[in-house]
Amino acid sequence: MYESQVTFIFDTICPWQVWWIQETGRPSINKPSRTFLAKKRRLDQALAQVRATTPPVTFTLHFDPYQLTPDLPASIPSRREWQLHHKHLDNPDAQAAYHTHMSSLFEPLGVTLRQDGELGNTLHAHRVVQYFQESRGENMAGRIVDGLYRRYFSEGRHPSAGDTLVESCVEAGVPEVEAREVVADESKGERDVKAKIRSVGMDVDAVPVVVVEGKRRDITLTGAKEVSDYVKALETVIKESA
Repeated sequence: MYESQVTFIFDTICPWQVWWIQETGRPSINKPSRTFLAKKRRLDQALAQVRATTPPVTFTLHFDPYQLTPDLPASIPSRREWQLHHKHLDNPDAQAAYHTHMSSLFEPLGVTLRQDGELGNTLHAHRVVQYFQESRGENMAGRIVDGLYRRYFSEGRHPSAGDTLVESCVEAGVPEVEAREVVADESKGERDVKAKIRSVGMDVDAVPVVVVEGKRRDITLTGAKEVSDYVKALETVIKESA
């Protein structure tokens, strides 16, 4: 049986189209992304649909880190105010229109999207995900990612705060003592995750990116796709593995 790795390249604060004021004082813009929609619902649904057919290929979902804004401060108390200034250039009507649009994308999926709450650098969220992916496997990492997404998008929680990370890990099945130890010790896996982010950034300039490893070729899907697009890529790998 062929074993295929499905690599999901993500940042825990997508789908925000993030602005950042650089040293020049001019705003720069990253490409808009829909990582939460891509991972939380669509890719998961596609994998479940294909796995239900008992194919001659096993698909393992692997997580690679990417930071949309690596220079984002450690903590920003008001996500709404930061986005109004840096993303919508102090135009409340533009911000309201964006929030309405994003909510319309999430509501059909049964997801309530919070527009307020805290914001902050995602490095340590990635560090924790990568640490437990290496030590406890991709399924554990996936459950942690799900918890981080829900707390950030639906509950307005800081993406890398200690309580956010610990709760997501414990909910995923990590013993609380171990979760608290890893979250508190920022040296655990920090060098490795920084190196991984640099490596991934050499080939990627926006997320989400999904790479389906194939026996003959790899299939790369950039941007949020429909469930059918992911299913097609998975089924192509199945056909070409014969």
